[in-house]
Amino acid sequence: MRTTCLIVLLSAVLPAIGHAAKLPTSADATCFQESYDQEALGHNQEALAALDRLSPAGNGSYVALLRRGWLQYRLGKNGLAADAYTKAIGLAPKAIEPRLGILLPLLADKQWSAVEMHARDVLKVDLRNYLATLRLAFALYNEGKLVESQSLYQKLVDAYPSDAEARSGLGWALFKLGKTKEAAAVFRALLDFSPKNVLAQQGLAAAANK
Repeated sequence: MRTTCLIVLLSAVLPAIGHAAKLPTSADATCFQESYDQEALGHNQEALAALDRLSPAGNGSYVALLRRGWLQYRLGKNGLAADAYTKAIGLAPKAIEPRLGILLPLLADKQWSAVEMHARDVLKVDLRNYLATLRLAFALYNEGKLVESQSLYQKLVDAYPSDAEARSGLGWALFKLGKTKEAAAVFRALLDFSPKNVLAQQGLAAAANK
């Protein structure tokens, strides 16, 4: 919402700039707001339809593409979501958010190498980005690059000791590397504060059977 307001404000105060005509109009702001409102109600298809009523300039804007990516992902249309995020990246190649966004449909479609590429791109700009590190560790795990996956999960656990996803990932990476005792210890530590964690329960059972 803050970004939308900024766009409308710029279109009002910079009328003399040559690119001003390409900025979203006030009518576009109404479409954006309707999209947000429909999403808040859980109506993702209607939220996407509201974007279809944007002007050509608004429809091709960075924010519209970012929202299309998110809403298409929510609707399970991962290919379309990835396409929208890719276009958003093209408009703002230095931005982190569309590269984080595209990880969602890529993960859903198990495109591990693409997840790795985009996550690494984020980490080139933001070395300690939590989401990029977490998604990269998961992609590497699924690619069989277990040593690096374990290392990244360990860094996350060191930084976020209560993070259940990072701990379970570390446990499973250790288990796949044959470090059964270490894996069991990680799973037990996770179950101490998250006793119903299914991944930890399954991991501890698998370690006990080794």
